[in-house]
Amino acid sequence: MPDHKQRSRSVAQPGEGLEVDDVEEQAKIAARLKEAREYVGLLQEDVASALGIPRASVSALESGKRRVTGLEIRRLARIYRKSVAWLLGDDDVELSDAEPLYRAAEALSARDRDQVLRFAEFLAAAGNPGTTSRAAGRPAPVPAEGDDTEA
Repeated sequence: MPDHKQRSRSVAQPGEGLEVDDVEEQAKIAARLKEAREYVGLLQEDVASALGIPRASVSALESGKRRVTGLEIRRLARIYRKSVAWLLGDDDVELSDAEPLYRAAEALSARDRDQVLRFAEFLAAAGNPGTTSRAAGRPAPVPAEGDDTEA
């Protein structure tokens, strides 16, 4: 007679319908979900509310105890501003240091974003005199007339 305890485990083990690779994939996805959530500074409660699921379900997703559905992975990708491929482990792009800057600038007005871009170009060119901006092919920022700094 089969052992009932063995069938009641919440995480499938090799030989129980999932191959070793499946268990490893599930763990990889779970780790990426947690990493992405923490990176954007959201709590599990925030994600649960956005998805309309209990917080315990988000915890189960992040620990690999529950598989994420296709619809959930798409919604999570939007929430975390990551690609579905990255969340699934198909895209090995690391979380960029520039992403927080992008998120902060996204909420600014067009004029303020232009100012941020100019300042970033100025900083980039400060160490490389004579360089040009890659954005819109503009030359590196030049001090305004009447500015006492040298060009």
